[in-house]
Amino acid sequence: MNIDSLQCFILVAENLSFARAAEAMYKSQPAVTKQINSLEAELGTALFIRSTRHVELTPAGMSFYKDAKDIVLNSQMAIDRAKRQSIG
Repeated sequence: MNIDSLQCFILVAENLSFARAAEAMYKSQPAVTKQINSLEAELGTALFIRSTRHVELTPAGMSFYKDAKDIVLNSQMAIDRAKRQSIG
């Protein structure tokens, strides 16, 4: 698991669309699907319920979304702090 996979998950969760998330990340839809499948395999649980016309978060996905948002935000804040320290 890495920040890129978390950001990918967040975009799919917010758009409820693999295609729109792929477009926002400048990736192909199969690449996004592969990244989400890999994340789900690593976690050992499904994060999305998928059909041909519909995507929704599972209960595990809803819980993971909140944590993923916090992790991405905290990592960005840590990067920003480190950059400010190197300047000063």
